[in-house]
Amino acid sequence: MIRSLAAFSAALFFTTAPAMGQSAPFNVRYDDNIPTLEEFAGHDFRDEVTRPETAIAYIRALEEAAPDRVDVFSYATTWEGRELVYAVIGSPERMADLDRVRAGMNALANPDGMSAAERDRLIEEMPIVVWLSYGVHGDEISPTGAGLRTAYHLLAAEDDETVETIFDNALIIIDPTQNPDGRSRFVNSFESARGLEPSADRYAVEHDQPWPRGRYNHYLFDLNRDWFSLTQPETRGRVREMQVWWPQVVVDSHEMSGDSTYFFAPSAEPFNPNIEAHQRRTQELIGRNHVGYFDELGYHYFTREVYDAFYPGYGDMWPTLHGAVSMTYEQGSARGLSWRRPDGSILTYGDGVDRNFVTSLSTVEAAARNRVQLLGEYADFRASGGRQPNGNEAAVFDASVNSWNADRLARQLAYQGITVERLEGRQSLCGATFDDGAYVVRYDQPAGRLARTLLEPTTDLPSDFVDEQERRREAGLNAQLYDVTAWALPLMSNVEATQCRRAPGSAGVIVSADGLPDAQLVDMDAAWGFAIPWDDAGQAHLVAALAREGVQMRTTTVPFRIGNTTYPSGSVVVPRSDNGAELEFLITRHARESGAEVHGMESSWVDEGPNPGSGNFSPVFAPRIALLWGQGVGATETGATRYILERRYNLPVTIIRPASIGRADLDRFDVIIMPDQGFPGYNSMLGSARSALQGYVRDGGVLVGLGTATRWLADADNGFLPLQRERAAQSPRDAEGQSAGVTDGSVLTSEAERMIAEAVHGAMPDSSPGALVSVTANTDSWMSAGYENGAYALVTGSDIYAPVALDDATTALRFAGPEELLQGGYLWAEYAEQLAHKPFVVTRRMGRGHVVAFTQSPTTRAYLEGLDLLLLNAVILGPANSSRLR
Repeated sequence: MIRSLAAFSAALFFTTAPAMGQSAPFNVRYDDNIPTLEEFAGHDFRDEVTRPETAIAYIRALEEAAPDRVDVFSYATTWEGRELVYAVIGSPERMADLDRVRAGMNALANPDGMSAAERDRLIEEMPIVVWLSYGVHGDEISPTGAGLRTAYHLLAAEDDETVETIFDNALIIIDPTQNPDGRSRFVNSFESARGLEPSADRYAVEHDQPWPRGRYNHYLFDLNRDWFSLTQPETRGRVREMQVWWPQVVVDSHEMSGDSTYFFAPSAEPFNPNIEAHQRRTQELIGRNHVGYFDELGYHYFTREVYDAFYPGYGDMWPTLHGAVSMTYEQGSARGLSWRRPDGSILTYGDGVDRNFVTSLSTVEAAARNRVQLLGEYADFRASGGRQPNGNEAAVFDASVNSWNADRLARQLAYQGITVERLEGRQSLCGATFDDGAYVVRYDQPAGRLARTLLEPTTDLPSDFVDEQERRREAGLNAQLYDVTAWALPLMSNVEATQCRRAPGSAGVIVSADGLPDAQLVDMDAAWGFAIPWDDAGQAHLVAALAREGVQMRTTTVPFRIGNTTYPSGSVVVPRSDNGAELEFLITRHARESGAEVHGMESSWVDEGPNPGSGNFSPVFAPRIALLWGQGVGATETGATRYILERRYNLPVTIIRPASIGRADLDRFDVIIMPDQGFPGYNSMLGSARSALQGYVRDGGVLVGLGTATRWLADADNGFLPLQRERAAQSPRDAEGQSAGVTDGSVLTSEAERMIAEAVHGAMPDSSPGALVSVTANTDSWMSAGYENGAYALVTGSDIYAPVALDDATTALRFAGPEELLQGGYLWAEYAEQLAHKPFVVTRRMGRGHVVAFTQSPTTRAYLEGLDLLLLNAVILGPANSSRLR
């Protein structure tokens, strides 16, 4: 049970001589043999923002001082070469037997075949594992100080009943700085702005971080959204290590606005329906333990507001769906050493360290005192799997259609502890036929709730919560949705998945998280050359690799057929005569890297469609890509775009600040990408560059706008695209109320109405809470190559664009009709009606070049892998279909 208020008060204010130099709370006697941070680094836990390298060095110093109670593990290296570590802290007896602890935790987490007696024995013997994570956002600074202080307190406190109880019952894992690249960026900007003394003024430069701020990692990812996407090394390392220790309690310690107090669990509504009642009860149990400390110390806090437990990509939600009781804590941030609040009070960095330290120790204490109960509930969660009364029992997805994405999806699931099976050959499963193999994910497995959450098309919001959001909208209030409402991985990978009411009876080979699919190399000794179908991103990966090797290739805008094989638009031919003796070696090597499919061509003769010498074929070059990067650009979309191109497809990107575009030599680039806008927007940053960009496109360049960058391209004053954003269909304006770039909204109820709207010239919608929708392709456009069967896009924000006349621009992909539109998540009904049939991707020929606009970003969080090929169409096929003079 939780300790009583009287008991904690006695320990909290037990003071001894000599003074330890540590501020309240928890003034207990400390062991002089354990170094304080001040002795190690020259400053106290509360006094300075500790650099990430110093934080890690201090953790290692604690290990050196108490090797029988601390073991430090290195778990990843950031893009900038910084080490990530965590410390395992426990009693000497426990630390001497870590292998047995790991084995016991693994047995509880994966209990197949385990007897009830063995389960009970493990619960009796095993410690509860509590994982404390700090500073996933690099400019949320006090959590790291609290993590270091928690480690010191556990190791140095002498004759303390609470610490003894913790060591008797718990194993503590402390990850002191989850995002050292971002933290280093923050500390550098803060230190560079410091003067004689810290300023509490919120507008002081030391609080005003330069773009892109310290929140993000090197590739500008919000690492607290990456847990199931697994794009970044920091996340992949943590996910791997959590499957070593299988923690039962997890804390993700954050900061929020300096004008706020402190948030701890219980979480806000909505809760993901795959969370169990006992997990919610334990959140409250731990929260109540915090309240005892906070009330005694006079700390203010709030619960059950703002921070929900719905989206599975958070640092608290991913462990929750594996069975842990996981919680986000949020401390008001000084964003430096001091911050003046509106009431005139001063919040200090040290205040944040204190409060985060209290909740850290309180969490471990509550877990330790409830060890048997929490271990038992965790074991039950894992043993019961993802079984649901009258629910689906499995998901099956095709292994051969869009095979690059299907294979990556299977391995992505396997990496996070979900068992995936591969069935070979023709399969008839769950009412569907798979011609050449399938992947099966059964929900009746220890990670079944996570699997179900990630694979079912939608996770339903509670009906009463939805009703309340609709009421709030009618009242003119903001919706209480903290993140997107859809994340189905098959949809985001553009992989068709079938939900099975009954799990398939046949068992397959377990998929490993490592490796790549097998390349399909057919007739590699063919005389004329090779054909590479353009039907998934793995094929484009191969083409990009060959282009960088200098291989001469040509791509088609019109499908062609050889024998029984039809090669779609975008497909690439590689003549032997235009290339050197190493051609076959290069194709084979790079095809194996991407699992690509390559067919030999005996001659250039085709049975239907254009021959390779036709004007419908154009040369393919290694694209020279520039990306706008800096003030005026949205950080996360920019970073994700760069990451996809560089790390997923090995295409180098030159980053250029918007303010430099007007004087840059743009002829050096084949493609310029404009990501989502950020403050103060492209109108402020690109005013003097408009004519330079116009000239660039007319001379054969490809200008690509993503998401809200389309607003700038659609501005009539800029002259790039004849697009107009729509107002809400329910709120038209009279002619005098019209404004540039915006038009009255419309609802297209049929394909016929869409065609009429495109044939003629002619209050914004409520922001979408983030849903997955269908898009359909105009197969006559080169930009839609590989998407003959459509795809799925994530819709956020309020931008809806009116249809564009066919003589002005080409709509390459558009949102599906109202009956097929919504595939996952939640959309306001009137938003869905107005979005149907409207443009998703628009292209315009401008001189010798092209302008390409995505009205919704395809690169969000790099988790829409099914749209990767669409981005590659813009950067590889775009230059091929331009007429740049070389």
